[in-house]
Amino acid sequence: MIRLYQPGDEIGINALYEKVFGKKRSLAEWQWKFESFPESSTIVVSEEDGFINGHAAFLKVTSRQQGTELLLGERVDIMVDPDFQGRGIYKQIVSRMIQECETEGLDILYGFPAETAKQVFMKIAGGKDLGNVPRFLAVNKPGALLASKVGKLRAIQSPLDKVFSISVPKKSTHQLRELGDRLPVAEMLYNRFENQYPLHAKRNGGYIQRRFLDHPTKNYQVYTLEQNGYAEGYCVLHEETKANGVTFTTIVDLFGPNDEAIIADQLKAIRRFTKADALNCWAVPDSPRYRALKKAGFFHINSPMPFVIKDFTGTGSYDELADWHLSQSDVDSY
Repeated sequence: MIRLYQPGDEIGINALYEKVFGKKRSLAEWQWKFESFPESSTIVVSEEDGFINGHAAFLKVTSRQQGTELLLGERVDIMVDPDFQGRGIYKQIVSRMIQECETEGLDILYGFPAETAKQVFMKIAGGKDLGNVPRFLAVNKPGALLASKVGKLRAIQSPLDKVFSISVPKKSTHQLRELGDRLPVAEMLYNRFENQYPLHAKRNGGYIQRRFLDHPTKNYQVYTLEQNGYAEGYCVLHEETKANGVTFTTIVDLFGPNDEAIIADQLKAIRRFTKADALNCWAVPDSPRYRALKKAGFFHINSPMPFVIKDFTGTGSYDELADWHLSQSDVDSY
Protein backbone atom coordinates (compact mmCIF):
# COMPACT_ATOMS: atom_id res chain seq x y z
CA MET A 1 0.00 0.00 0.00
CA ILE A 2 1.30 3.45 -0.98
CA ARG A 3 0.23 6.17 1.47
CA LEU A 4 1.30 9.36 3.21
CA TYR A 5 3.21 9.41 6.50
CA GLN A 6 1.31 8.74 9.73
CA PRO A 7 2.61 9.50 13.26
CA GLY A 8 4.72 6.60 14.45
CA ASP A 9 6.05 5.73 10.97
CA GLU A 10 9.41 7.26 11.87
CA ILE A 11 10.44 4.08 13.70
CA GLY A 12 9.97 1.97 10.58
CA ILE A 13 11.44 4.69 8.36
CA ASN A 14 14.62 4.83 10.44
CA ALA A 15 14.87 1.04 10.40
CA LEU A 16 14.59 1.08 6.60
CA TYR A 17 17.15 3.90 6.41
CA GLU A 18 19.66 1.85 8.41
CA LYS A 19 19.05 -1.26 6.28
CA VAL A 20 19.43 0.59 2.97
CA PHE A 21 22.22 3.06 3.80
CA GLY A 22 24.01 1.19 6.58
CA LYS A 23 23.83 4.15 8.97
CA LYS A 24 21.88 4.66 12.18
CA ARG A 25 19.77 7.80 12.54
CA SER A 26 18.40 8.99 15.86
CA LEU A 27 14.80 10.02 16.37
CA ALA A 28 16.03 13.54 17.20
CA GLU A 29 17.80 13.80 13.84
CA TRP A 30 14.75 12.46 12.01
CA GLN A 31 12.61 15.08 13.73
CA TRP A 32 15.04 17.86 12.82
CA LYS A 33 15.12 16.78 9.21
CA PHE A 34 11.47 16.05 8.57
CA GLU A 35 9.70 18.37 10.99
CA SER A 36 11.82 21.52 10.83
CA PHE A 37 14.38 21.50 7.98
CA PRO A 38 13.62 24.17 7.30
CA GLU A 39 9.81 24.20 6.94
CA SER A 40 8.52 20.63 7.41
CA SER A 41 8.12 17.92 4.78
CA THR A 42 5.86 15.57 2.87
CA ILE A 43 6.58 11.85 3.19
CA VAL A 44 5.32 8.95 1.07
CA VAL A 45 5.75 5.36 2.26
CA SER A 46 5.10 1.90 0.94
CA GLU A 47 3.74 -0.46 3.58
CA GLU A 48 3.23 -4.22 3.45
CA ASP A 49 2.03 -6.38 6.36
CA GLY A 50 2.69 -3.54 8.79
CA PHE A 51 6.28 -2.97 7.64
CA ILE A 52 7.55 0.06 5.73
CA ASN A 53 9.45 -1.18 2.69
CA GLY A 54 9.65 2.02 0.63
CA HIS A 55 10.07 5.74 1.29
CA ALA A 56 10.23 9.00 -0.66
CA ALA A 57 10.03 12.53 0.70
CA PHE A 58 10.62 16.19 -0.03
CA LEU A 59 11.69 18.90 2.41
CA LYS A 60 9.91 22.20 1.92
CA VAL A 61 11.98 25.33 1.38
CA THR A 62 10.72 28.87 0.84
CA SER A 63 12.88 30.49 -1.82
CA ARG A 64 13.33 33.92 -3.34
CA GLN A 65 14.24 35.39 -6.69
CA GLN A 66 14.28 39.16 -7.12
CA GLY A 67 11.52 39.61 -4.55
CA THR A 68 9.39 36.75 -5.91
CA GLU A 69 8.69 33.94 -3.46
CA LEU A 70 8.58 30.31 -4.57
CA LEU A 71 7.99 27.04 -2.75
CA LEU A 72 10.69 24.46 -3.41
CA GLY A 73 11.14 20.89 -2.28
CA GLU A 74 14.35 18.92 -1.84
CA ARG A 75 13.84 15.25 -2.74
CA VAL A 76 15.46 13.09 -0.06
CA ASP A 77 15.82 9.51 1.16
CA ILE A 78 14.20 7.73 -1.76
CA MET A 79 14.73 4.10 -0.79
CA VAL A 80 13.29 0.62 -1.16
CA ASP A 81 14.00 -2.37 1.05
CA PRO A 82 16.46 -4.62 -0.87
CA ASP A 83 14.22 -7.61 -0.12
CA PHE A 84 11.34 -5.94 -1.99
CA GLN A 85 13.14 -4.53 -5.02
CA GLY A 86 11.95 -5.46 -8.49
CA ARG A 87 8.27 -5.02 -7.62
CA GLY A 88 7.84 -1.49 -8.96
CA ILE A 89 7.78 0.12 -5.51
CA TYR A 90 10.35 2.78 -6.46
CA LYS A 91 8.24 3.95 -9.39
CA GLN A 92 5.09 3.99 -7.26
CA ILE A 93 6.51 6.05 -4.40
CA VAL A 94 8.19 8.56 -6.71
CA SER A 95 5.02 8.92 -8.78
CA ARG A 96 2.99 9.54 -5.60
CA MET A 97 5.61 12.07 -4.42
CA ILE A 98 5.27 14.00 -7.69
CA GLN A 99 1.50 13.91 -7.29
CA GLU A 100 1.83 15.39 -3.80
CA CYS A 101 4.14 18.12 -5.13
CA GLU A 102 1.42 19.15 -7.58
CA THR A 103 -1.31 18.95 -4.94
CA GLU A 104 0.63 21.19 -2.56
CA GLY A 105 1.45 23.72 -5.26
CA LEU A 106 5.20 23.17 -5.24
CA ASP A 107 6.98 25.33 -7.80
CA ILE A 108 10.14 23.25 -8.17
CA LEU A 109 11.38 19.91 -6.85
CA TYR A 110 15.17 19.63 -6.75
CA GLY A 111 17.79 17.17 -5.62
CA PHE A 112 21.37 15.91 -5.73
CA PRO A 113 20.88 12.19 -6.46
CA ALA A 114 23.48 9.53 -7.11
CA GLU A 115 23.85 8.55 -10.77
CA THR A 116 21.51 5.52 -10.73
CA ALA A 117 18.84 7.36 -8.72
CA LYS A 118 19.21 10.35 -11.04
CA GLN A 119 18.44 8.29 -14.15
CA VAL A 120 15.38 6.72 -12.54
CA PHE A 121 14.15 10.09 -11.28
CA MET A 122 14.60 11.65 -14.71
CA LYS A 123 12.61 8.86 -16.33
CA ILE A 124 9.77 8.66 -13.81
CA ALA A 125 9.42 12.31 -12.79
CA GLY A 126 10.43 13.94 -16.06
CA GLY A 127 13.16 15.92 -14.35
CA LYS A 128 15.99 17.86 -15.92
CA ASP A 129 19.70 17.48 -15.22
CA LEU A 130 21.28 20.95 -14.92
CA GLY A 131 24.82 19.66 -14.50
CA ASN A 132 27.19 19.08 -11.60
CA VAL A 133 28.09 21.61 -8.92
CA PRO A 134 31.85 22.28 -8.61
CA ARG A 135 33.67 21.69 -5.33
CA PHE A 136 36.71 23.75 -4.37
CA LEU A 137 39.53 22.90 -1.98
CA ALA A 138 42.09 25.10 -0.23
CA VAL A 139 44.99 23.55 1.65
CA ASN A 140 46.27 25.45 4.68
CA LYS A 141 48.58 22.70 5.97
CA PRO A 142 49.87 20.50 3.14
CA GLY A 143 52.19 18.67 5.54
CA ALA A 144 49.18 17.27 7.37
CA LEU A 145 47.62 16.00 4.14
CA LEU A 146 50.87 14.44 2.93
CA ALA A 147 51.55 12.81 6.30
CA SER A 148 48.07 11.26 6.27
CA LYS A 149 48.97 9.43 3.05
CA VAL A 150 52.65 8.73 3.70
CA GLY A 151 53.25 7.92 7.36
CA LYS A 152 57.01 8.50 7.12
CA LEU A 153 56.38 12.19 6.49
CA ARG A 154 54.82 12.74 9.93
CA ALA A 155 58.25 13.53 11.36
CA ILE A 156 58.59 16.53 9.03
CA GLN A 157 54.92 17.53 8.98
CA SER A 158 55.41 20.76 10.93
CA PRO A 159 58.37 21.96 8.84
CA LEU A 160 56.41 21.22 5.66
CA ASP A 161 53.43 23.20 6.93
CA LYS A 162 55.71 26.09 7.82
CA VAL A 163 57.35 26.10 4.40
CA PHE A 164 54.04 26.05 2.59
CA SER A 165 52.28 28.48 4.95
CA ILE A 166 52.97 31.11 2.31
CA SER A 167 49.86 29.80 0.53
CA VAL A 168 47.62 31.03 3.37
CA PRO A 169 46.52 34.64 2.77
CA LYS A 170 48.35 37.07 5.04
CA LYS A 171 45.90 39.94 4.73
CA SER A 172 42.16 40.47 4.56
CA THR A 173 39.94 43.39 5.52
CA HIS A 174 37.22 41.19 7.05
CA GLN A 175 37.19 39.69 10.53
CA LEU A 176 35.01 36.84 11.83
CA ARG A 177 32.83 37.37 14.88
CA GLU A 178 30.65 34.67 16.41
CA LEU A 179 26.98 35.34 15.67
CA GLY A 180 25.77 34.22 19.11
CA ASP A 181 22.33 35.65 19.85
CA ARG A 182 22.50 38.26 17.07
CA LEU A 183 20.06 36.55 14.70
CA PRO A 184 18.52 39.93 13.75
CA VAL A 185 21.91 40.88 12.27
CA ALA A 186 21.81 37.87 9.97
CA GLU A 187 18.23 38.74 9.04
CA MET A 188 19.32 42.30 8.21
CA LEU A 189 22.14 41.00 6.02
CA TYR A 190 19.79 38.71 4.14
CA ASN A 191 17.28 41.50 3.49
CA ARG A 192 20.10 43.78 2.38
CA PHE A 193 21.68 41.49 -0.20
CA GLU A 194 19.04 38.96 -1.31
CA ASN A 195 18.21 40.75 -4.57
CA GLN A 196 21.81 40.35 -5.74
CA TYR A 197 21.37 36.58 -6.05
CA PRO A 198 19.52 34.28 -8.45
CA LEU A 199 17.02 31.74 -7.11
CA HIS A 200 18.00 30.70 -3.58
CA ALA A 201 16.64 29.40 -0.29
CA LYS A 202 15.35 32.26 1.86
CA ARG A 203 18.22 32.67 4.33
CA ASN A 204 16.52 34.71 7.05
CA GLY A 205 17.01 34.39 10.80
CA GLY A 206 14.46 31.59 11.12
CA TYR A 207 16.25 29.59 8.43
CA ILE A 208 19.60 29.92 10.23
CA GLN A 209 18.01 28.89 13.53
CA ARG A 210 16.28 25.79 12.15
CA ARG A 211 18.87 24.74 9.61
CA PHE A 212 22.01 25.17 11.70
CA LEU A 213 21.57 26.17 15.32
CA ASP A 214 18.86 23.56 16.08
CA HIS A 215 20.71 20.60 14.56
CA PRO A 216 20.75 17.81 17.18
CA THR A 217 24.12 16.26 16.26
CA LYS A 218 26.21 18.62 14.12
CA ASN A 219 28.00 21.61 15.60
CA TYR A 220 27.86 24.47 13.12
CA GLN A 221 29.77 27.69 13.75
CA VAL A 222 28.00 30.82 12.50
CA TYR A 223 30.02 34.03 12.19
CA THR A 224 29.40 37.50 10.88
CA LEU A 225 32.05 38.82 8.50
CA GLU A 226 32.82 42.35 9.63
CA GLN A 227 34.71 45.40 8.38
CA ASN A 228 35.49 48.20 10.80
CA GLY A 229 32.98 46.77 13.27
CA TYR A 230 30.11 46.52 10.76
CA ALA A 231 28.68 43.22 9.56
CA GLU A 232 29.07 42.78 5.79
CA GLY A 233 28.06 39.14 5.52
CA TYR A 234 27.95 35.88 7.43
CA CYS A 235 29.36 32.38 7.06
CA VAL A 236 28.48 28.96 8.43
CA LEU A 237 31.38 26.57 9.04
CA HIS A 238 31.49 22.92 10.02
CA GLU A 239 34.74 21.30 11.08
CA GLU A 240 35.38 17.57 11.21
CA THR A 241 38.38 15.32 11.67
CA LYS A 242 38.68 12.41 9.25
CA ALA A 243 39.79 8.92 10.23
CA ASN A 244 43.28 9.74 8.94
CA GLY A 245 43.53 12.66 11.35
CA VAL A 246 43.15 15.44 8.78
CA THR A 247 40.80 18.27 9.80
CA PHE A 248 38.48 19.78 7.20
CA THR A 249 36.39 22.92 7.43
CA THR A 250 33.37 23.00 5.14
CA ILE A 251 32.09 26.46 4.27
CA VAL A 252 28.48 25.30 4.44
CA ASP A 253 27.14 28.75 3.65
CA LEU A 254 28.48 32.22 2.85
CA PHE A 255 26.18 35.17 2.31
CA GLY A 256 26.80 38.86 1.75
CA PRO A 257 27.40 41.12 -1.25
CA ASN A 258 27.42 39.04 -4.44
CA ASP A 259 30.64 40.76 -5.46
CA GLU A 260 33.72 38.84 -6.59
CA ALA A 261 36.32 41.01 -4.84
CA ILE A 262 34.40 41.15 -1.55
CA ILE A 263 33.71 37.41 -1.52
CA ALA A 264 37.41 36.73 -2.21
CA ASP A 265 38.42 38.86 0.77
CA GLN A 266 35.85 37.12 3.00
CA LEU A 267 37.18 33.72 1.91
CA LYS A 268 40.72 34.84 2.72
CA ALA A 269 39.54 35.89 6.18
CA ILE A 270 37.97 32.47 6.71
CA ARG A 271 41.18 30.74 5.65
CA ARG A 272 43.22 32.85 8.08
CA PHE A 273 40.71 32.25 10.88
CA THR A 274 40.29 28.47 10.74
CA LYS A 275 42.76 26.05 12.31
CA ALA A 276 41.77 23.28 9.89
CA ASP A 277 44.24 21.58 7.57
CA ALA A 278 42.03 22.17 4.52
CA LEU A 279 38.75 23.84 3.54
CA ASN A 280 36.12 23.05 0.94
CA CYS A 281 33.28 25.01 -0.62
CA TRP A 282 30.79 24.82 -3.50
CA ALA A 283 30.14 27.40 -6.20
CA VAL A 284 27.97 27.52 -9.31
CA PRO A 285 30.17 27.81 -12.44
CA ASP A 286 31.05 31.33 -13.62
CA SER A 287 29.38 32.95 -10.60
CA PRO A 288 31.12 35.68 -8.55
CA ARG A 289 31.79 33.07 -5.84
CA TYR A 290 33.33 30.68 -8.36
CA ARG A 291 35.82 33.32 -9.48
CA ALA A 292 36.38 34.56 -5.92
CA LEU A 293 37.34 31.10 -4.72
CA LYS A 294 40.17 31.00 -7.25
CA LYS A 295 41.34 34.43 -6.11
CA ALA A 296 41.39 33.21 -2.50
CA GLY A 297 43.64 30.25 -3.30
CA PHE A 298 41.00 27.54 -3.69
CA PHE A 299 41.23 24.97 -6.47
CA HIS A 300 38.36 23.40 -8.41
CA ILE A 301 39.08 19.74 -7.64
CA ASN A 302 35.92 17.98 -8.86
CA SER A 303 32.21 18.35 -9.53
CA PRO A 304 30.68 15.50 -7.53
CA MET A 305 27.08 16.62 -7.09
CA PRO A 306 24.57 16.36 -9.97
CA PHE A 307 21.75 18.89 -9.66
CA VAL A 308 18.34 17.90 -11.04
CA ILE A 309 15.01 19.69 -10.98
CA LYS A 310 11.37 19.06 -11.79
CA ASP A 311 9.90 22.46 -12.71
CA PHE A 312 6.15 22.66 -12.13
CA THR A 313 5.96 26.34 -13.18
CA GLY A 314 6.38 25.57 -16.87
CA THR A 315 8.23 28.86 -17.39
CA GLY A 316 11.68 27.48 -18.20
CA SER A 317 13.15 30.24 -16.05
CA TYR A 318 15.18 27.89 -13.86
CA ASP A 319 16.57 25.44 -16.42
CA GLU A 320 20.22 26.53 -16.23
CA LEU A 321 22.62 26.06 -13.34
CA ALA A 322 23.39 29.79 -13.54
CA ASP A 323 19.74 30.48 -12.59
CA TRP A 324 20.49 29.13 -9.09
CA HIS A 325 22.54 30.10 -6.05
CA LEU A 326 23.66 26.87 -4.38
CA SER A 327 25.85 25.97 -1.43
CA GLN A 328 26.27 22.92 0.78
CA SER A 329 23.48 24.27 2.98
CA ASP A 330 21.03 23.27 0.23
CA VAL A 331 21.75 19.60 0.91
CA ASP A 332 20.28 18.08 4.05
CA SER A 333 23.33 15.88 4.69
CA TYR A 334 25.81 18.76 5.13
